[in-house]
Amino acid sequence: MNEDSFSRTLTKKNSLYLGLSSMIGAGLFYNLAPTSNIGSYSSILGLLLAGTLAFANASSSAQLATLYPQTGGTYLYASKVLGKLAGNVAGIVFILGKTVSCIAIALTLGNYISPIYGKEIGIGLSVLVFAIGYKGITKTAVLAKWFVLIVVAILTFFCIAILLTPSTNFAIPILEGFSISNLFLSAAIWFFAFTGYSRLATYGEEIKNPEKIISSSILTGLGVTVLIYLIVNWFALAIVGPGVIANSNTPLLVAMDVSILSDFSFLVVFASSIATASVFLALLPAISRIYVAMSRDGIFPNIFSKIHKINNSAYISELFVLLTVVIGIYTINITNAIKLSAFFILIYYSLTNLSVINLKKDERLYSVLIAYYGLIICLVLGFSLILI
Repeated sequence: MNEDSFSRTLTKKNSLYLGLSSMIGAGLFYNLAPTSNIGSYSSILGLLLAGTLAFANASSSAQLATLYPQTGGTYLYASKVLGKLAGNVAGIVFILGKTVSCIAIALTLGNYISPIYGKEIGIGLSVLVFAIGYKGITKTAVLAKWFVLIVVAILTFFCIAILLTPSTNFAIPILEGFSISNLFLSAAIWFFAFTGYSRLATYGEEIKNPEKIISSSILTGLGVTVLIYLIVNWFALAIVGPGVIANSNTPLLVAMDVSILSDFSFLVVFASSIATASVFLALLPAISRIYVAMSRDGIFPNIFSKIHKINNSAYISELFVLLTVVIGIYTINITNAIKLSAFFILIYYSLTNLSVINLKKDERLYSVLIAYYGLIICLVLGFSLILI
């Protein structure tokens, strides 16, 4: 195998589990806290708005990935459709946004396990994920499958525990705390949780039959993820309310602690560990693929495009991502990391949607109105993070 090329080793099932593992993660276990602080019960409406935006963006990503099934994601798409400047901006904001996502993910896990040693645990997770990723994306995908199944099983148990608790009130007042500004700001924060679908597009060069698999895996994975987020967060609000959750860094653990099965709260900690590790497993290699693509184009040094001859991993780029994450863990808190990541990724998807808008009509799979909706909402939510 050529040193600077990947092998197509990912199947449809691999791709779907990679997509799910990229979204069922840190956002599920933390985002209800800051969004409840902003919009009380109406944070659920922000989640739904973020979900519709995610579907619009995913549709655009799927169309472009089908048209250009190579490594690089929107860096590649925008470069081909909008020009090199737009492509370079997309690549840079993806790297920045997703690197900060890694920091938020590592800190979320650390807080669930030990608030005192959260940063050190986060660094340990980062090193472990790098070591696994070094072995190649196929092995990562196999682990992702089992991580997803374990987390979904525990989340099902979490919902059963709340369902059996007599004090639970599922008729939550979702308009309480509602305002347009609260809606947009909470949606921008929730959006952080759904951005994992983009990672499949960055693996275009490693997926078998990418023209068919990428599109179906992205949209199926996102649909399952939005449903899980809605159910789990509705149940959490139903048992403890937004006031308690807003003051916690571990909202799902707080909810489990007051349920009738609180003796099993440790399972939520375990699930958060597995879920955040799972997202990290998919995310770190995805960031490295953008380094590889930009290195191939001469924007970054050639060393970033080196591919391990045996493991099929971008090991130099992944090591560099690891180092930046470790530094970031000591310089930024979770909420600010999530907001910063969301801002950069909203810019990224603005360029994704703009690329679809500029495609020829016969190159699009879906109505161009979906891309227009995605572009407008991305810009609105991005500005809300700056202005509100």
